[in-house]
Amino acid sequence: MKLNENGYPVIRKITRKDRKTLSKLIKAFADRSGDAKITEMVPSLNPDGEKEAGKTEMYDLIKSVLEGLLEWVEEDVSKWFMDLIGVESREEYDALPFDIEINIIDQLIAEKGFNNFFLRVSDLYKKIRD
Repeated sequence: MKLNENGYPVIRKITRKDRKTLSKLIKAFADRSGDAKITEMVPSLNPDGEKEAGKTEMYDLIKSVLEGLLEWVEEDVSKWFMDLIGVESREEYDALPFDIEINIIDQLIAEKGFNNFFLRVSDLYKKIRD
């Protein structure tokens, strides 16, 4: 497990598999919470493949969705986060700092191209839902 300058584990590069995982997590969140409106909160891509929302709005939205996922599908999100940072056991993950999830979310959002990744995940979820 690689650590950053603040002592937190560094996430690995986001892959196609992560897009599918996040889409399934969003679906599980919507199913368990009974709130299918989650996808309506996510802005669509314009014809050029660019997001229509501003950077601040996207940051707030993505952080809110990921925090909601933690509330409703915590075990599944924890498994994904463990994979992202290279932790193999739940005991090792649970021994990390109390705010590890927020740190991972911040790293995801800071990742170049994550906004587009998130929008693609949302589009994939919409197709699964329909």
